[in-house]
Amino acid sequence: MVFAGHYEHAIDEKNRLSIPSKLRARWNRDRDGDGFYVVPGRQSGTLWLYTERHFEALSEFAESSLIPDQNQLDFDEIYFPLAEFVELDGQGRILLPDRMVRRSEIGREVVISGVRDHVEICRREDFEKKLDERWTKFHEIQQKAREAYKQAKRQPGREAGET
Repeated sequence: MVFAGHYEHAIDEKNRLSIPSKLRARWNRDRDGDGFYVVPGRQSGTLWLYTERHFEALSEFAESSLIPDQNQLDFDEIYFPLAEFVELDGQGRILLPDRMVRRSEIGREVVISGVRDHVEICRREDFEKKLDERWTKFHEIQQKAREAYKQAKRQPGREAGET
């Protein structure tokens, strides 16, 4: 499944956020699970949503061992305790965990963006700033992404598009 597009929304006083109908239409309960995992995004000031089954598949992809290296252990100990499962209510909203809203400092006015395999929630002004900065370098970014994709396809044991 691919999420795409961006939508301006607001988080209400109870931390409920409406998921745009175009994004909800991409979600299939039988294929994707009953809801989403909310996790800290890669950039500060963002939250990411993964469908239940995709998040679990990505979690299984990461190598697990009895004695993980320190970087993996540090990541696991901060990331997984912060991840929280949420379900859509009858009006297409999710309830964002208060601690994640506070820690991420996303505020109330947000942009919800489809980013291929996940949905990103970020401050509206940050979205516009990032878009302006990256738009001037779009062709360069596109070329680097193409090269990375070709490199990944050449790695033994990996399927095209596997992350």
